[in-house]
Amino acid sequence: MQQFDIVENNNLTARSRYPFLLVLQHSRVASAATIIVAPLTAPNSSLASSQLHPLLHVAGSGYLLITEELAAVHRRLLGRIVGSAESQRYAIVAAVDLCFTGI
Repeated sequence: MQQFDIVENNNLTARSRYPFLLVLQHSRVASAATIIVAPLTAPNSSLASSQLHPLLHVAGSGYLLITEELAAVHRRLLGRIVGSAESQRYAIVAAVDLCFTGI
């Protein structure tokens, strides 16, 4: 699994709201049990695409990155890789920077 891979969310409780997760952790920073991810959710009126919530595409549909809900999750909650957001690296890093530094 590589940084910016988009994976299925295997957490049955959260999967309906967050069907996919974006891997934020670089593969050089490996932990045996957990990996840092941020959830992706379908766009809705209460959440607009912005610098904090960039729009990513998975299988032809758009999903918003919910940067402020990033978490370290057990690897067993990560399903199969369904895509990569590597081409949107700068928007993702800008969202993480905004979340942590405010700029």
